[in-house]
Amino acid sequence: MTNRSEQLVPHFDRLPDPEQIGQMATWLAQAGLESLELTNEAAGLKLLIRVDQTAVAATVPLTGAASQPDDGAGCVAVKTPYFGHLCLVHPLRDTPFAPVGTKVTQGETVALLTLDSLQVPVPAPVSGTVVDVTGQSGALVGYGAAIMQIQPD
Repeated sequence: MTNRSEQLVPHFDRLPDPEQIGQMATWLAQAGLESLELTNEAAGLKLLIRVDQTAVAATVPLTGAASQPDDGAGCVAVKTPYFGHLCLVHPLRDTPFAPVGTKVTQGETVALLTLDSLQVPVPAPVSGTVVDVTGQSGALVGYGAAIMQIQPD
């Protein structure tokens, strides 16, 4: 029986090329993560990549929607509670969760985040009407990314 982490991280027997490490650092920054550690004790290999999120915030935008301030009209941003690929359309019904103009209630699922087979609901923080959807379906978003705006009731 394999453990879950072995399924998610492929086995490695040599260190990645510098270009590959740079790509991994970019993905970490885009996902809003601070570090990644890969270890192969049998081969005596350990790779630790750390990303300073404050340094990359201005240079590496999150795919989809980065956290955005309220638009000044009293709207509330719906922010992602996790990182993953944004799903704005219900996977079993092919209908959007909450398109512009939809009335939603606080706690109602307005999107999903998917990562491998994990699906995390994105709840509406307030009851109101969806006035803007800024996230792009399928985009990799980080923790706290604003994906839509709700005008509270």
